[in-house]
Amino acid sequence: MPYPASAIANEFIRLAKKSNRPLSPMKVQKLVYFAHGWYLALTGEPLINEPVEAWKFGPVIPSLYHILKPYGSTDIAEPLTDDPFHVFVDDEVHEYSIDDGYNPDENAHAKKIVKRIWDVYGGFNAVQLSNLTHNEDAPWSQTLDKDKKHTVIDQDLIKQYFSRVLQRNRERQQAAQNNA
Repeated sequence: MPYPASAIANEFIRLAKKSNRPLSPMKVQKLVYFAHGWYLALTGEPLINEPVEAWKFGPVIPSLYHILKPYGSTDIAEPLTDDPFHVFVDDEVHEYSIDDGYNPDENAHAKKIVKRIWDVYGGFNAVQLSNLTHNEDAPWSQTLDKDKKHTVIDQDLIKQYFSRVLQRNRERQQAAQNNA
């Protein structure tokens, strides 16, 4: 079951707080993109239930961009909610969460992959992560009309790219084991 990008972002926000690392809007945007790509490669299914667009400076999930926009370039301090400014005094504010999914096993698997993405990419800054999305064979680089508004990066392109990276990593590990 795909999740709202905000639910995946909140898992990264939680992990960042736990490890005492700063998390800017741009960094969380790229982390959610990487989590989605790796999830596609590993499971064949999308992690998020919304498209990734090819914006001028890289892949962006528009809904996440708009939720994070008030932060500017400052670090994200609180989980994302359906009421980011907490103006509804009488209503309960809902934090987006992977646990909102219907299948507890899928939720646990999604959290496990997000945690692994954090372990691998969490030490990178936003610019370094953005640079990774600009590799020559990366989906953003392969998408035409990047300067055109609302250009969606084809999900199959994302899946194929991360599957190739996964295969290369497996081949490297196998070669290293053979040489040991």
